[in-house]
Amino acid sequence: MDFERRYGALMMFLAGEGDAVVADCPGRQELDFWKERGVAIPEFIDRAEARRRIANGEHLKPWGMSREVLYRFGGHALSDGFNDQHRRLFSRLTSVAVDDALASAELPDFFREEVRPRIVDDVDMLPELVGDGMCVLKTLWSASGRGVSLVSRPEFVKPAIARFSANVRNDGAVVWEPLLDRVVDFAMLFEVCPDGNVVYLGKNYYRSDEAGRFGVELIGYDPIHQYVEAGLVPADWEQIASEKLRCAISQSVSPLLYVGPVGVDSMLYRRKSGEMAIRLCIEANVRHSMGNVNMRIAKCFEGESLEWTLGDESLIKILKR
Repeated sequence: MDFERRYGALMMFLAGEGDAVVADCPGRQELDFWKERGVAIPEFIDRAEARRRIANGEHLKPWGMSREVLYRFGGHALSDGFNDQHRRLFSRLTSVAVDDALASAELPDFFREEVRPRIVDDVDMLPELVGDGMCVLKTLWSASGRGVSLVSRPEFVKPAIARFSANVRNDGAVVWEPLLDRVVDFAMLFEVCPDGNVVYLGKNYYRSDEAGRFGVELIGYDPIHQYVEAGLVPADWEQIASEKLRCAISQSVSPLLYVGPVGVDSMLYRRKSGEMAIRLCIEANVRHSMGNVNMRIAKCFEGESLEWTLGDESLIKILKR
């Protein structure tokens, strides 16, 4: 709740003309900074005003959909339409579904996974899968790296098994993945349209922190380019990746359940053989993501290169420019 209170105003970068954002209004100096860079500053309203407007027919477009959010802003009139299909769609089961669709497609070897993620629905499977570590365990519901544990050392094994055994019992399953030798983090951004068409919006580079949580967003940098120039990554990797992911999302996300942005976290990594490869779907975020925010902020700094993260006294803090 504190995170939402502090950073809810980030939605202003996703708002359009005439929209209102349910968040505390940033300070005048900060608003003027973004207005000078072409951001249309929306109206900022509280939850009571939002509920009134929604009751009068205005459309609610939250950062991420959930029964709790719908009830908070519209009571049972909105939340009763949220069913188990929605709950599953907004879980990491969709990430595995997208990965399954990719695995059944014709992929160049560069995008093929040596070891694929698994849904673990039996606590007795965890000790064998976790073994001596070198894996990633994920709960079915969380965001921004929360609910994710990197089991990278032997002393992390027992605590991870204890924690995720409880998640299996409470949620029905967790997701197990191999721990890869990460080189570059990036996301590929899409939009699911009402007619079911999935549109590719572009890619976004970022750096996660050591625990896999949100870290730093990049503008004006292309960390993969050097590997393309060295012949280690195919020059047409983005064209292939975006089309394969677009098709996989079409198979996994029904427009009858969801219309809106989907951000797919991906990774350039080094295989045990030393060769480079891309894992196309680490996470399929069926919601807005920081990539959508960064895409808008990047328009404010055309031709510049910079890094930013979440600020303590402001929405964002520019680290390097």
